[in-house]
Amino acid sequence: MPWLALTALAIYALLGWQFCRTRLSGHATARPGLEHGTLLLAFVLHGLALWPPLTQAPLHFGAAEALSMTGWLALLVYLLGQLTLRLDGLQPPLLAVVALLLGASLLLPTGHALDYPQNTLSRLHFLAAMLAQGLLANAAGLAVLMRFADKRLHHADAHLLVQKLPPLMALERLLFSCITLGFAWLTLALLTGALFGETIYGKAVEFNHKVLLSVAAWLTFGALLLGRHFKGWRGRTATNWTLAGCGLLLLGYIGTRVVFEAILHR
Repeated sequence: MPWLALTALAIYALLGWQFCRTRLSGHATARPGLEHGTLLLAFVLHGLALWPPLTQAPLHFGAAEALSMTGWLALLVYLLGQLTLRLDGLQPPLLAVVALLLGASLLLPTGHALDYPQNTLSRLHFLAAMLAQGLLANAAGLAVLMRFADKRLHHADAHLLVQKLPPLMALERLLFSCITLGFAWLTLALLTGALFGETIYGKAVEFNHKVLLSVAAWLTFGALLLGRHFKGWRGRTATNWTLAGCGLLLLGYIGTRVVFEAILHR
């Protein structure tokens, strides 16, 4: 429903302005209860706008819905993360990105009906794939913010937005939470995709560019998690691996959808 998405977008813009005035410039008084209550309302409206394409039969999904879901998941990560982490200062860049993604989704054509046979297994595969790409795209965003936060530690004249970012350790914990959950969903997406292909088409895997890039991303994130566990990888090493894995995954998912739907109109 466009009006739900437009309402959520308007709230994001107003809250972004409020957070800039309170967290960055200090020209207004912060009202955490009201601010986060309003943010939660926008989050719910945004989710309701996403609901119809994900529940109707047949499923309708495309680049617009993928971008909108990525923004919605970014807010979900923030809302859950703030329960245990110090994330004040993350709101301005977060809302800017979410508003940009939602705004772009409203400008792109709505998703097409998915033409493959749909059953419980195929819907689980679809949901797992979308959650994986959304969570891992958010991991890429956090990796970029970690780069900026690291610069803050070494340059006293860093931009005000960078100076106000949450502590580097908080961003790192949020990063690996996104990667762990995203890797789990990506694993489920690959497994259900193979089972679905075997059930419907009589062959487990069709080695097209999307499958190859997804497997390459899965291997990259798996190596990162192993490196984190056994070698203590963090900082620049972690962000480099994260950005590489996300680049592979987004090239296979969102990149393909944008090219085909927005440019080629297919």
